[in-house]
Order: sequence, then C-alpha cells, then structure tokens
Amino acid sequence: MPSAPHRKPRGRGRPVRSKADIQDTRARIAACALKLFRAEGFAAVSMRRLAQEAGCTVVTLYSYYDRKIDILRDLWAQVFDELFDILERQPVGGRDPASRLAAIATGYVAFWLERRDHYFLVFMSSGVTQSDVSIFVGNDALLQRFAIFRDALSKALEGKADDAALALKSDLLMCTLNGIAHNLITISAYPWAKPEKLVRAAVQGILRA
Repeated sequence: MPSAPHRKPRGRGRPVRSKADIQDTRARIAACALKLFRAEGFAAVSMRRLAQEAGCTVVTLYSYYDRKIDILRDLWAQVFDELFDILERQPVGGRDPASRLAAIATGYVAFWLERRDHYFLVFMSSGVTQSDVSIFVGNDALLQRFAIFRDALSKALEGKADDAALALKSDLLMCTLNGIAHNLITISAYPWAKPEKLVRAAVQGILRA
C-alpha cells in the first residue's frame, strides 16, 4: 500500500508582509498621527491613542515605529519633500540669477504661509527636544535639498564670495526667511509689509552685504 504523500507542515504566525503592505500601513499611521498632532498637539497624543485611531494594536504600532518621535520625523520629512519639490519646480525662464534666488526665497516663505498647520507641526511641536531635532536636521538627504539656496545664492553672487562668505550668507538667508515666516504666522495681527516685499528686500540686502 503506497504511503501517504508527505505534507509540508503549515507555517505558524502572521503572513509575511509585502513591502507595499508595510508602506500602506505606515502611511495610514502617519495620516492618523498628522490629524491628531494638528488637533491636539504632539505631546498630548499617546501611542495607545494613536493605535486606536489607526485601527491597530499598540504592539503593531511599535512594529512600525520605535517611538512617537519617529512618526513625527516621518511627517517632517513629508513636509520638506513637498516644500522642495515645489521650489525645484520654480520656472527659470529668462530670469537672472538674483531674480531666481528671490523667487526661490519667496516660494519658501509662501509655502509656510499657505500651510500654517505644517509650520506649527515642524517648528512648534511641544514635547520635542533639541536632540530629537538635531538627528533630523543632520539627515544628509535633507541637507542636500537645502543646498538649493546655497547654489542659487552662489550664482547670484557671480562667484564673488569665497566659501566662508557664501556659508555665512546662506545661513543669514535661512535665518531671515524663517524669521519672516515666523513673524507673519505668529504675530499676524501686526500690519506687516507684504511677504514678497520683505523677502525681496532681504535678498537684496544679503547680496549687497
């Protein structure tokens, strides 16, 4: 009598998740986190609450993100990707380098003014430490995208600034643009000049300095 065919034992545990499944789940978690962080603030939302909103267990949530700050960093990355995708699509046309720099700088400030909830999420989330931020801003991929300002500034200066001067002017430009956005957003009752005029004056001053 022939022996029964050998059957491979059935595997136990959860099925292996595909890359697409993992990305979809992370995206769902991030979307829920964005909604909660906007409404209640980063510090007020627990991982348990987030798991409930995302429709998963806390154990499942921790299998995708080690800490709540990792979710916030993912959201920050999404915001900056959107920002720099917009800035890189700024039309060049027949613009001279100085006008190109002004257009990029104006676009940067306009992005935050048009998406104030993004601004508060990135720059004003409560319960975030300096070490949390330093890890994010030390990301090489992000720093490379910020180089759009340094490159545009270098072309506008027509090679007249050495590396040290260019670095200083780049830092000054970013501090100025963030300052303009911050004041217009957080002190909106004050009758500020139009953001385009503020940015253009700042750019012209940095180029002349």
